[in-house]
Amino acid sequence: MFVRALLFCVALAAAAVTIAFPATTSQEDDASNAYSMCWPGAVRQFQLTLPMSPVEREILLQAPVWPPQPVGDKDGPALKRYLEEHCPAPPVPRGEFRVGLALGILGVGGFVLYWLSPYWQILRHGLLRLRPGSGYRPDLADAVFRLADDAGVAVQGVWLNPDDYTSNAVAFGHWRRRHIELASGMAKRFDEDPDTFEVVVRHELGHIRHRDLDTTQGVTALWKAFIVLLGAAFCFAVSGDAGDGTYLLRLSFHLALLVCLLYAARNAFLQSRELHADAFAVQGGATRTGRGEDRRRSLDTFFVDLAAGRGGNGLPFGTHPALQRRRAALRHPALAGELSIWEAALTGCVALLAVNLLLGDSYDIMLTGLRLGLLDIDTLRPVYTWLALPLLLPAGAVLGAGIRHTVTAWGGARGGRAVMGRLALLALGLYAGLCAGCALHPSQTYGDRSVQLRSMWWSPVTDSLGLGLALTAALSVLALALFALACDAVRGPRVASWWAGAYGVLVTATWFPTALPDGSTPYVRGVVIGIALLGGALLAFPRRQPGSTPAPVRLVPQEPVTRTEAPSVTGLRLLLAHAVTAAAAAGAVVVAARLLVETPDAPLALVAASGLVCYAGVLAGAAAAPHDAEFRRRIRYAVICLALSVGAAFLKALGGVSPGVELGLLLSAAAAGVAVTGRISASAVYAFRHRHGAATAPPAAGPSDVTAQPRPAGPRNKPGHRRQRTPGQHR
Repeated sequence: MFVRALLFCVALAAAAVTIAFPATTSQEDDASNAYSMCWPGAVRQFQLTLPMSPVEREILLQAPVWPPQPVGDKDGPALKRYLEEHCPAPPVPRGEFRVGLALGILGVGGFVLYWLSPYWQILRHGLLRLRPGSGYRPDLADAVFRLADDAGVAVQGVWLNPDDYTSNAVAFGHWRRRHIELASGMAKRFDEDPDTFEVVVRHELGHIRHRDLDTTQGVTALWKAFIVLLGAAFCFAVSGDAGDGTYLLRLSFHLALLVCLLYAARNAFLQSRELHADAFAVQGGATRTGRGEDRRRSLDTFFVDLAAGRGGNGLPFGTHPALQRRRAALRHPALAGELSIWEAALTGCVALLAVNLLLGDSYDIMLTGLRLGLLDIDTLRPVYTWLALPLLLPAGAVLGAGIRHTVTAWGGARGGRAVMGRLALLALGLYAGLCAGCALHPSQTYGDRSVQLRSMWWSPVTDSLGLGLALTAALSVLALALFALACDAVRGPRVASWWAGAYGVLVTATWFPTALPDGSTPYVRGVVIGIALLGGALLAFPRRQPGSTPAPVRLVPQEPVTRTEAPSVTGLRLLLAHAVTAAAAAGAVVVAARLLVETPDAPLALVAASGLVCYAGVLAGAAAAPHDAEFRRRIRYAVICLALSVGAAFLKALGGVSPGVELGLLLSAAAAGVAVTGRISASAVYAFRHRHGAATAPPAAGPSDVTAQPRPAGPRNKPGHRRQRTPGQHR
C-alpha cells in the first residue's frame, strides 16, 4: 500500500519537473536567441583584436585561411567585458527556480488539500454530529465508539448524513483526526439488524486501522494539486506568452494522460483496500453482537442488498470491487492481496511513461545540476538514465509483492495450471502497460529517443522495441514468480511481502543498466539471475504438507449463466458480421503495432488510435464475459470507445482539407455499422461459449457460500426479502 503511494508521489513529482523546464516565457526565449546569434560574431571580432600567436602564424604560412585558436585563460576577463559591451545580456537561467516552484505548488497544495479534506466533507454534505449521551440518537455514537475501542482505533467524531438514505458508512479525516460518517439509513439498520450495523462500521474502522485512509487521502490531495498545476501550464501554453508553447501544449496532453492513469491506478488500489477492510470486519472472536461466522454472513448479505440497490457499473477502475470478487475474497481472504491484470498493466504504464517524460528533460536537469555544483562536466550526456531509478524501484516493489500474494492466493507450487495461467496473464498485462507507457511519449527537446531505448538492458539482444518490452515483461514476471513459488514450496517461516518487494526492486533495476553505478551492473544481474535459478531449483524439492495452502477460488458469478444474448441473425449476415469485426480487429492490431514504433504528434490522432484499440479489446472481453449482465456492460463500453475514436478522427479532419459535414456523416454511418456487426459477432461467440450452460444451469447460489443459512423472512420490497431469479431472466 505504501509502496504504491510512493510510486504515485514520485510519478507526480517527475511530471511536475517536466513542466518546469519548457515553461519559459517568450521574452526569455527572445533574449536567449539574440545572445546566441550575437555571441559567435562577437567572439570572432575579439579574436581578431588579439596579437597573432606563434601557432597561428605557422598555420597562416601553410594555409590561405587563418583559423583563430581558442581564447586563452588570460584573455578570458577581456572577452567577457567585450561580450557585455557588444551583445545583449544573456537571460539568467531559472530552471531550478521553476522546478522548486512546481514542486512547491505540488507539495504545499497537496498538504493544504489533505488537511482541509475532512472539513470540506462536513460542509459539502451538511453532516450532523452525533454525541454520546446527548442530542439526536446518542445510541448510534455510543455503538460506534464502543466498536472503535474494541478494534483499538481512535475516532474523534461520528457524523450523520441526513441526505443519504442508504445503509452505508464512510471513514474520512486526516492524521489524528479520523471520523465516521453514517448515512441516515444506518439508524434503521441499527434498530432492525445490529449485526450488519456492526460489520459495516468495523469495515470503516478497518480503513483507519490499516492506515490506508491516510494514504488514500494524501494521494488524492496530491493528485488534485497536480491537476491545478497542469491546468496552469495548459493555460500558459495557449496564452501566447510561452516561449515554446507548442511543445508545452503537447506535453500537457501527455501529462493529462498520466493523470488519468494515476487516477485509474488509485482506484485499483482502492479496490484492494476494500477487500482488506472486509477481512478486518469479520475477523476476531465473539463480540456482543455475534461471532466471526455471523459477521461474515451478515456482511455477505449486506453486499447482496447493496449491489441490488446500486446495480454496479462494471468498470475495471471503479472505487469498489465487483460483487463476485468481493464475495470470493470474503470466503478466501488470500485473494484480497493478489495482483490483478489491470494493476500490473497500470504499474508498468505509469512507471515507463513517467520515466520517458523525465528522461526527455534529463539534459536540462543535468545542466541545472552543473550550475548548482551537484554534477561534473564529465557526466553530461544526452540521456541521464539515473533518473529512471526513483520511478522503477517503487514499481518493482509493487510487482514483487503483488506477484507473491498472487502465487499464495492461487495455490502456490501446487496450483499447477491455475498459477501458470494467472502469471501468464500478469506478464501479458505488464507487457501491454509497458508498450502503452513507451508509446505515449512526447518528442524531446534534447537528444533523441533511440539513445534512451539503447540504454535498456535488451538493446544488445534486439533492436525491436516490441520484442524488447516483451522480454522485459516475461522475464521479470518469471523471475519474481520463481522467487515467490520457492518461498511457498519450502518449509519455514512465512516470508514477508517486503522480501518479495526487495527482489522486485533488484529486478527492475536491471531494466536500465546504465543507471547503476559503474561496475555494479554484472553483480546486480548475477544476483537477480542467481536468485531466480535458486528458486527454480527449490521447486524440485517441495516440503510443504498438502492442504496447508487453501485452494484457489475462481471468480465466477453466483448466478447461472443464460443464453439470452444469442444473435437473431444467421447464415450470410452472421458471416458478414464476423468479417467486419475481424477487419476492425485487424486494423486495431495494425494501429497498436504502429503506436509502438511511432507516436502520433497530434493528440486527437492518438485518441483516435487508442479508441480503436480499446474497442477491439473490450469487444473481445464482451465475448468472454461470464454472464449476461457483464456482457451488456462490456458491449456498452466498447461502443463508447468506438464513439470516442470516431469523434477524435472527425475533429482532427476538421483541421484539414476534408469537408466537415459529409465526412461526419460518413464516419457516423461506418461507426454505427461496425458497432452493430461487432455486437452480433460478440453475441454469437458468447452464445457458443455458453451453449451448454442454459440447459444444465445449477440453481442460484445463496447470499453466502460460507455457511448455508436461509435469509430472514420479511414483507416484499424490504431488505429482508429478495425475489429469486429464474435461469431465463436477465440479471
